[in-house]
Amino acid sequence: MHIISLMNLKGGVGKTTIALNLAATLADQGQRVVLVDADPQQSATQWAQQGQTPGGAAALQIAVHPLQTGGGALQFQAALKQLAQAAQATLVVIDCPPELADPALVAALLSDIVLVPVTPSPLDLWAAKHAVATAQEARTLRDGRTPLISLVPSKLLPHTILARDLPAALAALAEPVAPGISQRVALIEAIVLGQTIRTYAKTSPAAAEFAALAQHTLRRLQR
Repeated sequence: MHIISLMNLKGGVGKTTIALNLAATLADQGQRVVLVDADPQQSATQWAQQGQTPGGAAALQIAVHPLQTGGGALQFQAALKQLAQAAQATLVVIDCPPELADPALVAALLSDIVLVPVTPSPLDLWAAKHAVATAQEARTLRDGRTPLISLVPSKLLPHTILARDLPAALAALAEPVAPGISQRVALIEAIVLGQTIRTYAKTSPAAAEFAALAQHTLRRLQR
């Protein structure tokens, strides 16, 4: 079992959207995936419930479990293990809290890879530095090798200067840059219906971007 965490200092960077759609894409590729909603806002949990309302769209293809990290690393690790064993999961995806306090460090300490979504905004670049520093602190406290870190360009507007220049700006953080996720209407429509992009528009450019992100993540985990 591998653990993937989505982490950033601030909200509004697409963290939950990436967590759910990445988890669904990995499940569609044959992985047994559990998504853990560790964000106090429980946006992922509400998203999943939206798809289960009477007359709503089909339920998500993945299990979503709200889980708090305030009890410390050992308690959180035990809860993760229990969820993963019950689902026979090969991958656990954690949607971390937006604030980088102890819960985020706990998640990083348990993760095999931390994905840091970053939008084309100077403010978000500054926030990403703190998220990377938290994950690097966890790496130092562990074995010096894990968690791996990947920066995910998020909410990109295609064919804009900001979108074009973001990967170069992220290179200054000295961690690998993953394939980017564009800001697309299909992703918003899927949220409204309680679906992921894999069930709403499987052949769309948005779905192709998540497939590329999934492959990047798996390749890093398998090295």
